[in-house]
Amino acid sequence: MSDSNLPLDNNAIPFATFADLAVEAGLWLVLESIDAIANKTDFDPDPEKCFRVLGRLPAIRQLRELTEDQRHDMFVEGFRRVSNCAQDAFELLLANQKELLWEALRKRWNVVDNEVPFG
Repeated sequence: MSDSNLPLDNNAIPFATFADLAVEAGLWLVLESIDAIANKTDFDPDPEKCFRVLGRLPAIRQLRELTEDQRHDMFVEGFRRVSNCAQDAFELLLANQKELLWEALRKRWNVVDNEVPFG
């Protein structure tokens, strides 16, 4: 679907899907940063590691320390760094439906944040 054909009906836009991908990509970006610091290497995120399931707790803890706006910036930056065919649609949502996208990010983050014990 091209940008010009993106549905205008908010119910037809898969905000939750974009939010799922963006939150996972944000976690990956933070983990890559933590790994670079720990290993004293350059920060060069490897998109092949984007959707790893294990070892996410340090990233979740780091993201908890951020404000909501900072977290959302990490989610957006992560999404932008992962190669996929939804980049243009995501940017269009960011430009035209930001509040709805932010709400979807908020909901997804709450699920991820509540999956692990606080501490």
